[in-house]
Amino acid sequence: MSRHRPNISATRQSQHAGWSFIEVMAAMAIIAILLAIAVPSYRQYLQRGHRAEAVNTLLQAAGCQERIRAATGYYDTTRCISQPPGGRYRIMLEPEGVTASLVFEAIATPVRPTAQDRCGELSIDQSGRRSIGGAVSGLGDCWGGR
Repeated sequence: MSRHRPNISATRQSQHAGWSFIEVMAAMAIIAILLAIAVPSYRQYLQRGHRAEAVNTLLQAAGCQERIRAATGYYDTTRCISQPPGGRYRIMLEPEGVTASLVFEAIATPVRPTAQDRCGELSIDQSGRRSIGGAVSGLGDCWGGR
């Protein structure tokens, strides 16, 4: 008579199929470490992109004001105001609402400032002087080398 013997290797394979709790926890720890490194870098990347859009809008407003002054002899702060895409910065021209001014200042104010944004408010005036309202030592960090 032949006896039916259970296949021992098949039984062992079914017991070890899948991941153990330790393996799952190790994989989750690795993913957490990678996210801890990647997320802040990605946020800084986005922040630089939004700031670059604000800087571009400020430079466009300043150029528009110079064209108006070349044509009329005065700056007109009621014109040339546009907002950068994304709504992260609010652009305004000072002195506000003046149609015949000898000076202007274009200002970009962060709508929702964060502690990670060390640049704060950005501005440019009629002489081309650029400034920042934050705690960064160099303008190049905030103005993107422009």
